[in-house]
Amino acid sequence: MKNALETCRFRGWNWFFAGLLIALFAPMLQAHEVPNDVKIQAFLRVQDDRLNLLIRVPMDAMREVEFPLRGPGYLDFPKLEPALRQAATLWLSDKIRVWEGGRLLGTPVIQNVRISLPSDTAFARFDTASAHLQRGHAPLAGDLVWHQQFMDVAFEYATSSAQSRFKVHFELDRLGLDVITVLRFLLPGGTERAYELHGNAGVVELDPSFWGAALRFFSSGFGHILSGLDHVLFLACLLLATRSLYPILVMATSFTVGHSVTLIASVFGIVPSGLWFAPWVESAIAASVFYMALENILRSQSRSKPRGRWLLCAAFGMIHGFGFSFALKESLQFAGDHLTLSLLSFNLGVEAGQIVLLLVGVPALRGLLGARSDRIGTLLLSALIAHTAWHWTVTRAELAFKFLPPLTPDTVAHWLGSSPAAVWLGLLVIALATLSWANKSLKAERQRSGN
Repeated sequence: MKNALETCRFRGWNWFFAGLLIALFAPMLQAHEVPNDVKIQAFLRVQDDRLNLLIRVPMDAMREVEFPLRGPGYLDFPKLEPALRQAATLWLSDKIRVWEGGRLLGTPVIQNVRISLPSDTAFARFDTASAHLQRGHAPLAGDLVWHQQFMDVAFEYATSSAQSRFKVHFELDRLGLDVITVLRFLLPGGTERAYELHGNAGVVELDPSFWGAALRFFSSGFGHILSGLDHVLFLACLLLATRSLYPILVMATSFTVGHSVTLIASVFGIVPSGLWFAPWVESAIAASVFYMALENILRSQSRSKPRGRWLLCAAFGMIHGFGFSFALKESLQFAGDHLTLSLLSFNLGVEAGQIVLLLVGVPALRGLLGARSDRIGTLLLSALIAHTAWHWTVTRAELAFKFLPPLTPDTVAHWLGSSPAAVWLGLLVIALATLSWANKSLKAERQRSGN
């Protein structure tokens, strides 16, 4: 019993000292937590035989570096520069790679490094940022808390020619939970290109060639159609309607024409710009999948053929085209001087992915359900797709209603008076007239065939 009591007392003192240590060092641990949002500003300029990189980073994002402090956490400027250079090497130059053509450039030279206040606006332009850094590491007035300031660094890379093509890879995602790097690239002729890189955006061609842009956007479109489960399920609904190749090609072509029209129009800004638009498009995409699956269920019971479905595929294709445009707009910053080529390449990538899905899906469904329509198999698969799409529709609609602006006479008049709205209303009138003419033509053709 005595030994047990001594053991309890010993463990009790252990817990007491552990709690005391946590209380004493909690402020230090909190100061080195990973920040949620980190915004980095950077300039990259090509000049003669060198490449200048100016970069501004919040100091609280650079952990594992002990900055010299005084008092309750104020920066000790006389002892600060070695720690700043260590942070610039550990968190920046070691995480940034630059290629000239196909050659990886070596470690950059740190030209200047200094502390800046959050209110400093020197990084609005390259010239002011360069002049700001050339003034050197000057102590700032007052007592400055270290994690509330910014660190500015000027790097210099040795290059062969200002006419070379450059690629960069910013692996700065460990600086925070959500890292955004705003990079502005200045070419020798004065052209400036702006990029917004999220986390680790991979290798980015700053001045892409014709083939480089085409390959990047073709791959992006191909990957988007394969990774978008809602688009894949929509195509699956087309395959479940019939296993005959000709009707599938007609419906897929109609879907392609529809999404190509809205994709091109969206890239050129002929769409509403409000935050409400994207959630409603995503809801409509899910609803289109649900409708197609539900129609398959009804048709499987009546054994009717999917006549006239190509018109519906064209209409739903226009909705899906808006969804494709959201993915494309995020990457158009990497198009360089090849905007039209990038748009066409993305669309070709989407078509290539769609063809791959059809080529794989037709034999797979024939092997699973047979060459002819299997009512039970079609019913089960369509019911599963409809169930999934219905949940998507409800979830996305709930989010979309939160972004819906109030429908007052002023907001409606403003939207109707905007150029995108006027254009789309005109396109809607033309589409309705075309569908009406096509419907009458098909009815007339069936009547002639019957006679």
